[in-house]
Amino acid sequence: MESVSCVNVPQVAAAICPYIHYVHARSKQKGASALLSLTRSMIKQEVPLQQIVVNDRVDVALLTSAGAVQLPANGLSVVDAKSLLSEGTRCGVSVHSLEEVQTAEQAGADYVLFGHVYETHCKAGLVPRGIAQLERICRLSDIPVIALGGIQPHHVPELYHAGASGIAVMSGIWEAKSPVAAAMEYRRMVDLVVHDL
Repeated sequence: MESVSCVNVPQVAAAICPYIHYVHARSKQKGASALLSLTRSMIKQEVPLQQIVVNDRVDVALLTSAGAVQLPANGLSVVDAKSLLSEGTRCGVSVHSLEEVQTAEQAGADYVLFGHVYETHCKAGLVPRGIAQLERICRLSDIPVIALGGIQPHHVPELYHAGASGIAVMSGIWEAKSPVAAAMEYRRMVDLVVHDL
């Protein structure tokens, strides 16, 4: 979200939350204080706590009672994070390989975010991991795998048929002319695919 400074992130988060399952609060460049402020602003805008996923900072998740924390691959271990989190707070891990998925699963993660699946300017110059690797990971693991990276609405059927349990989108919504219209379109595609599965 740090790349969308031109929009009021908490207001947009509140506007799109009826069409999404979770909103990811992150502020990598500005630190914990800014992330805490952002998360509290989302709550003030009435984004439901259970829909807020705090990036990396377990302390911010604790201070705000957010519904989940998303750990980076090189962050706190799932075991350590869960020892601090309230019961029922979900804990996800960002992963980039089958081995990382299996490690997260064995540690008790509730889900993993896997990417980047498609080319994205967020990862300029890095070769995407692709749909075949996503499919292999989904087939060989029992944990929910959320796909991310360069996802457009037309990719949704392919991702779900590969075994993804969900999708995570940043620029496709946050950089859209109308984030609400974009969120609605992603949700429409997901609902269509899930209905047909």
